[in-house]
Amino acid sequence: MKTLALIGNPNCGKTTLFNQLTGTTAHVGNWPGVTVEEKDGLWRGHKVVDLPGIYSLSPYSPEEKLSRRFILDQKPDIVVDVIDATNLERSLYLTSQLSELARPMILVLNMQDLLEKEGIKLDEKQLSQMFGTPVVSISASKGIGLDGFTKVAEKLLADPHAPSCPIFAPPVETCITRLIEDDYLHTIPVGYPPRWCAIKLLERDELFRTHMPPVPERLHKVLDRERTELEKVFNDDIEAIIIDQRYHVAERVSKACQIKLKSEDRFTLDTILTNRILAIPLFILIMAGVFFLSIGIVGGATVPLFEKGILVLRQSLTTWFAQLGVLPFLSHMLVDGIIAGCGSVLSFVPQLIVLFALLSILEDCGYMARIAFIMDRMMRDLGLSGKSIIPLVIGTGCSVPAIMSSRTIEHPKMRRLTIAVTPFIPCSAKLPIFSLMITYFFNNAWYMAPLMYFTGILAIMLTGILAQALDTHKENNAFIMELPRYQVPTLKNTAIQTWDRTKGFLLKAGTTILLASVVIWLLQTYSFSFMEVEAEKSMLSQIGKFIAPIFKPLGFGKWQLSVALLTGIAAKESIVSTLSVTMQGQPFSLLLTPASALSYMLFILLASPCIASLSAMASELEDRKLFFLTILWQTGLAYIVSLVVYTIAKGVF
Repeated sequence: MKTLALIGNPNCGKTTLFNQLTGTTAHVGNWPGVTVEEKDGLWRGHKVVDLPGIYSLSPYSPEEKLSRRFILDQKPDIVVDVIDATNLERSLYLTSQLSELARPMILVLNMQDLLEKEGIKLDEKQLSQMFGTPVVSISASKGIGLDGFTKVAEKLLADPHAPSCPIFAPPVETCITRLIEDDYLHTIPVGYPPRWCAIKLLERDELFRTHMPPVPERLHKVLDRERTELEKVFNDDIEAIIIDQRYHVAERVSKACQIKLKSEDRFTLDTILTNRILAIPLFILIMAGVFFLSIGIVGGATVPLFEKGILVLRQSLTTWFAQLGVLPFLSHMLVDGIIAGCGSVLSFVPQLIVLFALLSILEDCGYMARIAFIMDRMMRDLGLSGKSIIPLVIGTGCSVPAIMSSRTIEHPKMRRLTIAVTPFIPCSAKLPIFSLMITYFFNNAWYMAPLMYFTGILAIMLTGILAQALDTHKENNAFIMELPRYQVPTLKNTAIQTWDRTKGFLLKAGTTILLASVVIWLLQTYSFSFMEVEAEKSMLSQIGKFIAPIFKPLGFGKWQLSVALLTGIAAKESIVSTLSVTMQGQPFSLLLTPASALSYMLFILLASPCIASLSAMASELEDRKLFFLTILWQTGLAYIVSLVVYTIAKGVF
């Protein structure tokens, strides 16, 4: 089995090509940094690996280091350099580095259809000759050109050959040639091309040197002399000289291969959407519209229907089981445990589908990346990066991938702070809880859901301000992010992303929540002596009554609400199912008032996330003390906010 590695700049379409080749549905998005770890699949009996996007082989972020390590250490049979054809010059910078690795390579010019719309044509033959490697044009999102890619890949696998290396200015080439002839270059591990190693030595690449034999003192002196000579010639430092040489190559090749270029000044949506004054109000308006549609319109119409349907189903099954003589234990467990618990969660699926679809459309059209740009300055004032907005937006679906996507943030302090605040954004699992409370205590007021999201944002701001105040070593870090072009979202991608997120929710309902519903029903039906008793004397009641006093000052000191919070540690969706099972059809007004319901929502919003998210936090923070400090802050903040809000709200409602 041969291995093909897909590599390229962020947001060039690698994962879209990976999905087309392997038939998988890995997440794609119209912004940089969606892929943060390698994925593999099969194509025609060969292994295809999708690597995180990188701009160069001189990496800074963890996912960039991962991509570089794979190409150098795993030595794929073919390196597939996926290039955004509409940004050829920028993409060729990485190509110039990849060609020095002497691995068989294919240049894949993606987004050919968009290039044609912009009035640009590329000379594939000229590009192929300049890099000495096959070139193929495709449109991965539309499946155009994949047959051509197959032919080229099969031919290269049968007859592998290395590409040509770019040629730099004569003084640099002379220096590289002298270094290649040094004896040290003959001691390097097999598979590391001498030319690439000579350039890395010149650049003082620390990551490279950790994998190489110790550099002798003699060579250190030679390198210092070579650097000094080049810096005198080019009047710049050595790292900038090499970068400049690569950009000269990219610029020269790009100009030589562009047959036609047509550009014109025209109005773009960025004139409004990234406007200094209008951008933030528009962002708030757009997000409010998303929740108005998903919760106000769809949720208001479908939730009552589902609840009625579940009630009819329970009544019908109870009658039917009685007629069939089914054991009461089994009948009650199925009707009052499983159907009551899982059914209450599933009734929120329609509004989640709409929410997921709308968020997917915002991602695909390129607006999410604009949000990062818009929020950058505010984020930096809070000690966060503009890139922090990406995990925060992904967190509206699930905190686990959101926390993992923080790997795209290069600076460790910003990355750790982003991980700590990401769970403040309500994930989809918390939405059913909010919908339940909004339905019963706030007359389906659609604005309550966005209010929870903006409360989460306030918690993020507060945490950032506090972290900044406590940080005695403040650093300023520039944020560089490429804004993707606007595009019309494809129905296929929107459907895939919506289905993937909905499927994850349904799987939890069919596994974790189902199990939790059965356990909760058993604990509520039996006492500690395993005798069937009333709910008030059950094991669950005793456990709930033991911890309930902790929450009494917050307005929700009933045992049913306390045990629901406990089951929420396994999965937040379990809170709704637990309440449904423990209440057995009784009105929720017996447990809560509007003031205490608001306090309950805020506690769930801000307190520590579910066990899966906690595990992701522990893994990504890589600091046990910081991990426990984060949990303490999240839960402590939730308790204080709920206490203050309840104290104020009970005088209002």
